[in-house]
Amino acid sequence: MKYSLDTSALIEPWVRLYPPDVFPQVWEALEGLIATGAVRASIEVRRELERQSDALSDWTHRVDGLFVEVDEPQARKVKEIVNAYPDLVKPNSTKSQADPFVIALAELGGAGVKVVAYEGRAKANAAPRIPNVCAARRIEVVSMVDVLRAEGFTFSAGG
Repeated sequence: MKYSLDTSALIEPWVRLYPPDVFPQVWEALEGLIATGAVRASIEVRRELERQSDALSDWTHRVDGLFVEVDEPQARKVKEIVNAYPDLVKPNSTKSQADPFVIALAELGGAGVKVVAYEGRAKANAAPRIPNVCAARRIEVVSMVDVLRAEGFTFSAGG
């Protein structure tokens, strides 16, 4: 695994940046990266996506191998992250909160695994966000275009 996807790494490209009706090759490329094991996401990301039944949620159900179930090492790592950054999650929320799972998956994936997310850093005195926690834990945060570029993909308009 090279990349751990946050929910925003799927929603932002799907809805705004690379909608599949205009950029189907981007999603085919991502499917290829998933098939090789380079791209993964925590099952908690799927749970966040399932709050809304839409084409993206349907696509994630069709793509085999994207989601990783939470195992004991990941659960321990999530607990460690939440203990270190308690404001990363909202304790009374009934909604899935994938952020610590995204970070844990990257950490457990080995050196150099990057988090793919579309979140800005939190301002001073605000609850930390993925970029803040990743910076503190020495995990690089990249965008989907960074992934596609690093993996050697280029796209051109069809005829």
